[in-house]
Amino acid sequence: PYAQVEVWSKHGSNLKKMKRAEAESVSRLIVSPVGKNLVRLFLLRKRLQGFARQSAFNAAHVHVVGAGVMGGDIAAWCALAGLKVTIQDVSSNAIAPAIRIASELFNKKSKDRRTADLLHDRLIPDVSGNGIANADIVIEAIDENLVAKQTLFGTLEASVKPSALLVTNTSSLRIEDIAQGLRQPERLVGMHFFNPVASMQLIEVVHGNQTDKQLIHDASAFVLQIGRLPLPVKSSPGFLVNRVLAPYLLEAITMYEEGISGPVIDQAAKNFGMPMGPIELADTVGLDVCLHVAEVLPAALGQEVPGILHKMVANGTLGKKTGEGFYRYYQGKSRVQKVTQAPEELQQRLILRLINESVQC
Repeated sequence: PYAQVEVWSKHGSNLKKMKRAEAESVSRLIVSPVGKNLVRLFLLRKRLQGFARQSAFNAAHVHVVGAGVMGGDIAAWCALAGLKVTIQDVSSNAIAPAIRIASELFNKKSKDRRTADLLHDRLIPDVSGNGIANADIVIEAIDENLVAKQTLFGTLEASVKPSALLVTNTSSLRIEDIAQGLRQPERLVGMHFFNPVASMQLIEVVHGNQTDKQLIHDASAFVLQIGRLPLPVKSSPGFLVNRVLAPYLLEAITMYEEGISGPVIDQAAKNFGMPMGPIELADTVGLDVCLHVAEVLPAALGQEVPGILHKMVANGTLGKKTGEGFYRYYQGKSRVQKVTQAPEELQQRLILRLINESVQC
């Protein structure tokens, strides 16, 4: 935009000169590092969308089991995308917070009250699970407990229609392990959504060694249907995103343990271009979640889990959700002194962990 303003300010009174200057300006922008990277980013997005092109799968009804933060957000987003959604949990009280948060999203995204009401009508509380039998896709979003997931899918398999997709939203468990109790383990596919669902565009489509290949395409088509980008990945520890992110977060926590302040570590990452620093990100994700992922990955990462992370989780200081982690929080906002400078070597330590793991993958 600044290049466009410059052309107009210099040649705005002469159309012929302005057109020539614009052509030259655009040529310079296209071959600049930023221009090349934006073109590359566009092509990468197209490549991700291409994973969905090998399927005609089109869902009309989604059933979500688990009305926690993740399950509720998935259900709300699917309703926003135009699908009928039934959401199930142990009681109406357990589902109520998900409906309330969905209502906030609908009101925010709607231009008028009538549109918001239509979105509300698409999201149906379903304690008894009546929607399972008619759903085109059933998404499990319960706690990361292997036995609980195995038991649930054993029940779901007996109730869903033959053409329905069986999906787990696991963030760390192997698809092969969850599918052990199924009569048709090839039916199970993973969809790893990221928080917050309404903002994060990538969804990992996770396949085990038994997963039917067509179901990978069908799941990718569903991801595209709800306006997200599918990334097919193997069922390996941490899949891709957590596998690459974990070393970066652990490096930051190790630096903190060494005595480097959180704001300085975060500023080093922001100076590189990250929207949020790794210490604040760990607090936002939840330190218990960080520890769980770190313990799943040690063999793959070859990196020790910092002792301070074990200690903080044991003390119940889990980050933003408990009001205290590496930072203290008041009404969801961190009370931390801002810094603007950070040694460049800190930036190198953080970012190279991220890059090295990406190359390894």
